[in-house]
Amino acid sequence: MTGGKKHRRSRGLFNRYITFFAIIEIISLLAFGFVLFYFVTDSWEDEQKQILFNYANQIADSYSDLVRSSDGDDKALQPGICYMVANMSSAAKADIFIADTNGSIIFCRHMTDMEDSERDIRNCPYHSKIKIPGEIVTGIIADGVMATRGNLSGVLDEECFVSAVVISSDNNGRQTSDGQTAGEPMGIVCALQTTEAGLRPYHIKFIRIYVLSALVLLVVISLITYVSTYNMTRPLKDMSEATKRYSDGDFSYRIKRNDGNVVTEFDELAAAVNSMADNLEKLENLRTEFVANVSHELKTPMTTIGGFIDGILDGTIAPEKEEHYLRIVSDEVKRLSRLIVSMLNISKMEAGELCIRPVTFNLTHQILSIFVSFEQKINLKEISVKGLDSLLNYYIEADPDMINQVFYNLIDNAVKFTDDGGEIAVDLDSDGEYVYFTIKNTGKGIDSEDIDHIFERFYKGDKSRSLDAKSSGLGLFIVKSIVELHSGEITARSTDNKYTVFTVKLKMRLSAHNFTHGNYS
Repeated sequence: MTGGKKHRRSRGLFNRYITFFAIIEIISLLAFGFVLFYFVTDSWEDEQKQILFNYANQIADSYSDLVRSSDGDDKALQPGICYMVANMSSAAKADIFIADTNGSIIFCRHMTDMEDSERDIRNCPYHSKIKIPGEIVTGIIADGVMATRGNLSGVLDEECFVSAVVISSDNNGRQTSDGQTAGEPMGIVCALQTTEAGLRPYHIKFIRIYVLSALVLLVVISLITYVSTYNMTRPLKDMSEATKRYSDGDFSYRIKRNDGNVVTEFDELAAAVNSMADNLEKLENLRTEFVANVSHELKTPMTTIGGFIDGILDGTIAPEKEEHYLRIVSDEVKRLSRLIVSMLNISKMEAGELCIRPVTFNLTHQILSIFVSFEQKINLKEISVKGLDSLLNYYIEADPDMINQVFYNLIDNAVKFTDDGGEIAVDLDSDGEYVYFTIKNTGKGIDSEDIDHIFERFYKGDKSRSLDAKSSGLGLFIVKSIVELHSGEITARSTDNKYTVFTVKLKMRLSAHNFTHGNYS
């Protein structure tokens, strides 16, 4: 049920992205269409007015030429002028007529359908009713031309594109450089085209082309949006799946990353999540191993303690041997105490709660004192210790108790794993910034497969288990942690059945960071 909900949420995010981008695309296309429609229509209207003007201008020129060549016989010009107006009206798909300077129409396209005897504007059922208002005529004569959109102050029944030209008696032009009419005005040529008749075909054609183009563009953009949105939400779905598995304790799942040269923020986030998963997996393995090792380390002494105490209580162990077994129980209790203290120290180190308290002290004297405490064990195993008499005095700034634990553990291991009659060699040197302590002991050494793991917690090689069954496997881990806490290093090398060497590198003077924080990382 939970997985289904997460799947629905993932699909919901994808659908929301698709819907959002689709709305943006439609709004953008509509806005672009309206803006384009406005500007293109405006440009088309100007072009249409110019076309009407050109036709009107041609009629005005032709009319002027015919009048000058007619020798005053206006009756003879009437058919030619009427047919010219009719032909131009048909070519322009407009209504073109000629009016006198008073605004009354004298020639129109319908007059070609009349007999010669009946050819009079008063017989035209449409144009006989039209008279251009005087203020418009005055404006046209004053300007020489007019191009507008309207109904001529209510004269026309519907809105039209109107272009008008003054007919001048001057054949060389109707306007001077200062805008005044050249020659005597003889009349006005008007070209009309209803806006509905002109715009409707254009609008239909524009809408058809635009809708087709917008649909194609919308399909292309939708496909691109779908693919890009899928690629964008897929990492989120992978991350959702990853977090679900991590919450269930499965840290094996990894998010797929882009293998191309371009690295996106999602790739960086995927790398960070994968890195987190690696660390969580390692931490989980360490936790599991830690619990198993702690259980093992606690079980052995607890079993020994419980068995001997039960034996004493139920009389299985003879009274004269009780003291012997109680000493064993005491040793096991001390071992448990050391194990618990070690684990507490490790917990403090990893939590950054273990702070060092540095003071300046003589490291050489500390090392010599530790060897003195092992004098009995060294003599018992007849071990030869070399190098102590040639050690120079070196002072370091460190926590003396922690450093004492480091060298005590190393010397204890050297004494413990040196064969009877073997040898321990010690050296202490400095380069002015660091002091180097080296301790070498003969013996069986450490296997090559174990040498890289001896500083891990609870790690004990087979040989060390057989030689030191009471070891918890935490000593060298704590040693390494303390050394690193003091900004130092510890290394180990060994040759089977010959020797083992540990080298400790410590700073002679600690930085302010160590003084203030003392955090272990």
